[in-house]
Amino acid sequence: VGYYRRTYGNFTVTDNTLTGVGDYTQFNITAPTDSRLPDGGGYTVGGLYNLNPNKVGQVNNLFTLASNYGNYNETWNGVDVNLSLRLGKGAILQGGTSTGRTSLDVCDLRAQLPELTVTAPYLVGPTSPDCNIPGQFQTQVKFLGTYAVPKVDVQIAATYRSLPGVNIVSNYVATNAEVIPSLGRPLSGGAANVTVNLVEPGMLFTEQTNLLDLRFSKLFRFGAYRTSVNLDLANAFNSSGITAVNNNYAAWQVPTGIHQARIAKISA
Repeated sequence: VGYYRRTYGNFTVTDNTLTGVGDYTQFNITAPTDSRLPDGGGYTVGGLYNLNPNKVGQVNNLFTLASNYGNYNETWNGVDVNLSLRLGKGAILQGGTSTGRTSLDVCDLRAQLPELTVTAPYLVGPTSPDCNIPGQFQTQVKFLGTYAVPKVDVQIAATYRSLPGVNIVSNYVATNAEVIPSLGRPLSGGAANVTVNLVEPGMLFTEQTNLLDLRFSKLFRFGAYRTSVNLDLANAFNSSGITAVNNNYAAWQVPTGIHQARIAKISA
């Protein structure tokens, strides 16, 4: 059993020196009513920034260390449990669990650099309202086992994986009509709409996926020679667990990728 904590540093940012905090106007929108959203939607999504019209197109970027503006914290905390068992002659079981979460806090920087954009591990930007993202603990389980059937030279092997779901965000296109009541003006630069994330990153996931791979091997002996004939079944239960989803609210949570279907393979 092991506990692990990783802390990252030496981050960089890009600061447009021709704009400051006062050159951005904060606004909010109201999330649509939707049972798939936290608390059924209808809540206020605030802390959004829009550059003032008189500053549009003025750019002089400075690439520098994030520490010049405040704390940029990205950490990972997790616990791994691993085991290896010999269950009598010809039987082995190995595997374990890994549970952890990634946390991100860039609120110090966002307060001084409204134009700040972070793409990993979570997306933070002028129209992404969350800058302190604790993340959610996710667990993956992996086990493999082999068993040799006595006297018949047959070996059975299995690999089991239980994988965390895919993180879901909700990119909602808000029109000027939805923005103006809070912003007090249309969006700058002639924009007709702005994309706003409605849910906190790292908190909403698709369902856990369970996968089982099997192998059956028969050993044939021919004097001084031998050969093994194998039958492999990948994704034996034909799981259609989701590997990617559409995060655009117009087609929200529609799967765009699933695990490969069951495959049988014969080899020698």
